[in-house]
Amino acid sequence: MKRIIILSAIIILGISVNANDFDNALFEIVSNNPTLVASIAENEAEINELKSENNLPDPEIGYEHKWGKEGAKWGIDISQSFEWPGAYSARKKAINSSSEAIEYLNKSNYLNKLVEIKLLLIDIINLRKQISLVSQLESQIDSLTLKYQQGAKQGEVTILDINKLKIEKIALTRQSKELRNQLNNFESTLLVENGGNDISSILAHLNSYPKESILSTEKYEELLREYDPEIAQYSSISKAQEYNHKALNMSKFPGFSIGYKLENELGTYFNGFSVGISIPTFSKRHKKESIIASQKAISLQSNALEIEKIAQINVLRTNAISLFEEMEEYRPTLEDTNNIELLKKALDGGQINLITYIQEVNFFLEAQQNFIDIEYRYHQTLASLNKYTLLQK
Repeated sequence: MKRIIILSAIIILGISVNANDFDNALFEIVSNNPTLVASIAENEAEINELKSENNLPDPEIGYEHKWGKEGAKWGIDISQSFEWPGAYSARKKAINSSSEAIEYLNKSNYLNKLVEIKLLLIDIINLRKQISLVSQLESQIDSLTLKYQQGAKQGEVTILDINKLKIEKIALTRQSKELRNQLNNFESTLLVENGGNDISSILAHLNSYPKESILSTEKYEELLREYDPEIAQYSSISKAQEYNHKALNMSKFPGFSIGYKLENELGTYFNGFSVGISIPTFSKRHKKESIIASQKAISLQSNALEIEKIAQINVLRTNAISLFEEMEEYRPTLEDTNNIELLKKALDGGQINLITYIQEVNFFLEAQQNFIDIEYRYHQTLASLNKYTLLQK
């Protein structure tokens, strides 16, 4: 019954799409990302290259000069060749569909970069939470050490008690340094992702995870079919192949060339024209079979990709629900009660000794770190699970 109530609550909540500091930071960094900008420029060049493939061939200009006993003669000719007209129209549609596929590739790269940077921001928030927890404990140990040093002067506590606190502080300090080193590494990566631009204002507002939750399976499948750029890319490639097939059929009709000729023979000028027909007997062999095989492969790959993505969504959603339930079990005990403060009161009241206090602090520290880790993995999972909602913002 408890599981049903939790699932109903998180599904009804849906996902918040309101702009917040996290989203603002995310989209700002992506807009500054040099790798993404370079990728878009490279793909734009490929689109222009595709468009150039449907131009008419260059005109041909020829000159000839002949000598004989009676004198010389020379001639100039200019000609233009072209395929059957319908081939250009079909090829243009194929190029448009191929260009659309490249645009979807840009969109796919954009979405992947959004998720990549979102995960990086989540890493930073997680480390900040861990550092904050350790810092609070360091402050508690510092406060106790000062108190015990004063007590030692009055003979109320021993030097051993103070040394125990100092050893505990060393362990916490080492842990804090390790966490801060990891944080510095992630912030350096963030600086690169932001194109080398200053990230201090971004970090200043990066205090909490994005507000999002778990949607229904049906909603995820709907988002997949509507927003997934990879599946849409396969659809555009399939259309391009269909039009390439039509262009191939049109190119089986004869091509033509039309030209103008000017000749001079022994001082007499001749003007005229030339017409040529090219019959595509050999050049198109096996191309039709190749296109048909490619269309079939694209269709199979598209179907397989959709099935694979739906399976991934189901796995991610199941993991997210499990992590959410685990968080909810921890939350009342760890968030609603200040266990460290209660331990300090018990120590001050003489209900527990210093050894017990340190042991219990470490117990609750480990529990709190487990909670932070579960929360971290939950938001990591949601970052991948809810990625299509980023395209709605």
